[in-house]
Amino acid sequence: MTTIQTGSGITRQTYSRLVYAIGGIGIIGLLAGMVLGQHLAGTVVYLLGVWIGGGIALVAPLWSDTKLQDERDYDLHNRASGLTIGITMVAGLSVVPVIYVLDAGGYVGLAGAVGGAIFVLSGLFLLYGICFGVVKRRN
Repeated sequence: MTTIQTGSGITRQTYSRLVYAIGGIGIIGLLAGMVLGQHLAGTVVYLLGVWIGGGIALVAPLWSDTKLQDERDYDLHNRASGLTIGITMVAGLSVVPVIYVLDAGGYVGLAGAVGGAIFVLSGLFLLYGICFGVVKRRN
């Protein structure tokens, strides 16, 4: 039995495979660049893979006649995002105050990378709060 596709010809499975394959090529390119000492080339391959894969992920649903994402995908994304934010919040609230107290007591030094990570996580939660407020207001 032969299946005939109409419309743009892209299916959910093709869409997922294409986006993940391009992203995977980017990641493999980055790792290969690191192993071979070609950090710039690996980074370029990674960025191209991420940008092209991300571009397809954003544009393909607009061009396709087929619904590429449904309620199940949105529900899974919502649950995974909430779980990620929750775990990061619990870890941050558990660790960051301890780091500051140990630094103030002179037991450990707050390195630049740790301070940067705290800054990035604070920015992430601020961004999440703003996005949550915008989504809540629109509904």
